[in-house]
Amino acid sequence: MAGPRDILVITTSPPADIKIKHYLRPVSAHLVAGTNLFSDFFASFSDVFGGRSESYQKQLTALYSEAIEKLKSSAYEIGANCIIGLHIDLDEISGKGKSMFMLTAMGTAVIIEKEQSIKNSLEKLNERFENIGVDRIDTLRSKKAILKKVEAGNLNLDDETWEFITTNQVDEIFPYLLIKFNELLDHEQTTPTPCNTFYKQLVNYIDNLPESKKSDLLYNQVKNEKKEKLALKICSIIKDLDLLDIIKSFELLKNSDFEIKKRGLWCITYDKPFYNKEDLDNLRIIREYILTNFVERGTRTTKKQLLSSKEKEVWTCECGKTNNDIGANCSSCNKDIYGFKSTETKLSTIEDYIGQKIELISEFLS
Repeated sequence: MAGPRDILVITTSPPADIKIKHYLRPVSAHLVAGTNLFSDFFASFSDVFGGRSESYQKQLTALYSEAIEKLKSSAYEIGANCIIGLHIDLDEISGKGKSMFMLTAMGTAVIIEKEQSIKNSLEKLNERFENIGVDRIDTLRSKKAILKKVEAGNLNLDDETWEFITTNQVDEIFPYLLIKFNELLDHEQTTPTPCNTFYKQLVNYIDNLPESKKSDLLYNQVKNEKKEKLALKICSIIKDLDLLDIIKSFELLKNSDFEIKKRGLWCITYDKPFYNKEDLDNLRIIREYILTNFVERGTRTTKKQLLSSKEKEVWTCECGKTNNDIGANCSSCNKDIYGFKSTETKLSTIEDYIGQKIELISEFLS
């Protein structure tokens, strides 16, 4: 199976032509959202009493979709390829004058035998009954208008725009968002609040993209980004969303550019929602690679001490500066003998962390 998104979800028992090999266990997903998420619900009497609120419906649809995606991830984690008996409840929790919505999705994770003929039949049905509703046309029209403003460089990223590109997964706008984020980073020290707010919106936007898109967008940017500060922020997004991709991180580690290799090191210390035997094997390979390939970049040597015949070990940095303390950072470029700045995590710390992660995963999988 390619990933969680490929899991088949059925609201009833499976049809007769799908055979269940194993029943695993019930799975559930829970989402809690404040009522401000539906801020337009009481925007006007005509909106409420007219029968429906368009924004309210979109938010509910987004919540339902997110709950099902989380349910698929839970099923994928235990090796299922199908969820049967899907059931979704939406309840309101209130107290002390405040209220929240809690959405719960439940189902039974199973392993089924899916014949190719069934897959082909479903694909043909999808092709035959694919209709285009007016809502989809309106969404596409709005999306094209946003992308046109992006090309002109005059898109206003207000709350309404953020909501639209997030809810409708407009991944084409990602490069533009990074340009705007980088502009804020240039003034982060003097005006940190706009930068922090933008970062939270950006994280939420990426979190709502399709699973297959998130990793590709972020890791490609980590590899190609020239501005170190922005690259580190993108790494932080990978960390905050538990989007570790072990294979893509390994590719960064093998890059010829040492700065990009270090980005691969940061990423490999992050986490993913779950690990399997293949991940464990890859982590062991990566740890050996790090031990072998991340060697001292400075040169050790010795020099005689004043008023003594004894020699003291010193090291010469890549920048050409000779330093007396092997364990200290270069007094000229602020890098240690392995090429790491004082603000960066030490190589030894990273090696220890990866080793600990391998031990913990091994303990559970054994």
